[in-house]
Order: sequence, then structure tokens, then C-alpha cells
Amino acid sequence: MSPLTPTPDHAPWHRTPALSDCLTQPHIAAAFARDALVRELEADGIEGVLHEPADRSRAVLGLHNPSMTESRVNLRALLPEHAHCTWHFLSGSMHTSEAADGLHLHLAASDTVWLTTTT
Repeated sequence: MSPLTPTPDHAPWHRTPALSDCLTQPHIAAAFARDALVRELEADGIEGVLHEPADRSRAVLGLHNPSMTESRVNLRALLPEHAHCTWHFLSGSMHTSEAADGLHLHLAASDTVWLTTTT
């Protein structure tokens, strides 16, 4: 699967940030509207989906580790067009580490995390 391809409706984890009230916030909910752009991502075994509202004012990123071991992803390499952005935690579970090549997100086995940024 290549980065930034249209998302099929096959992975239920990426439809909405489950177990979170963040969708009550209008600026987050707009990224899940019918006219939102949704792109599927994959890097180093981590599945991802990027939701952007029609006005492209914000990005909401969901990442899921389907493996049985911890995985990590370099956020700058995954989304170079958002390398200048500051990401904010919405829901899920992860930890981060800073490296020379940017911020790395670490997801434990089967974990999912949702992040957002303004563009």
C-alpha cells in the first residue's frame, strides 16, 4: 500500500476516535464529515489514516499497531507535508521519543492513537 492513497472502508479502527468525546468538538468533527479528505497511510508496520476537513484547516491522524510487538513510526517521514506542525494528543495510547530525524511515536502491541494539528 502506498502512502496517501484513498482509504477503503475496511478497517473499523480508523473510522472515529473510539472511546473519546473529542468528536463533540466542531473542529475535530469536521475532519470526519462526508466531504472530508481521508487518506490511508502505512509505515514500518503501523497502519494510519489522515482525516482533513474540506477547508484543509486541520489534520486528524489515527495510527494503529496491528502487530503483537511494539512498533514506532517517524512522524516527519510519514507526513513530510506536516513536518512543521505541532501535533496534539486526542485519545489512545503511545509514548514519544525525539531523534535527529524527528519525533518518533511508539505504539505498544494492538494500540491505537489519535492526534490532531492545524495546518
